[in-house]
Amino acid sequence: MTKTQLYLLDITSDMSNLARVADFVTDAAQKAKLTQKQSDDVIMAVDEAVTNVMEHAYAGQSDGHISIKLRVDEKEFFVEIRDQGKPFNPKEVKKPNTKSSLSERSVGGLGIFFMKKLMDKVEFTHDQGGNITRMIKKLK
Repeated sequence: MTKTQLYLLDITSDMSNLARVADFVTDAAQKAKLTQKQSDDVIMAVDEAVTNVMEHAYAGQSDGHISIKLRVDEKEFFVEIRDQGKPFNPKEVKKPNTKSSLSERSVGGLGIFFMKKLMDKVEFTHDQGGNITRMIKKLK
């Protein structure tokens, strides 16, 4: 691939749309000829990010708007997820204790940790239009 490809998907925050998101990202990853590992990493990170928006920004409401933009070139797979839900401040998220046993941990709290492990860059911002999650997977 020599030119930049752009993909856009707008969905509501209904959990049933997660399958559409996975298909959307899978299709873009296949067209970009990502390796299986790269593809799996991006799909899992996007799924986690969108699930977080649905569960936290929209508190389970199914009518919130989520916009997903993918930009792919030979060097990187860029993801941008926008929502107008409850503002998210990543500084308020406690860092998970990954050293404790599973029985000592509470359920949840590893999503952002996994996103950062799967992707090369993850950032969260907020503007008047809402929350913005940006992630990059380097391809070279």
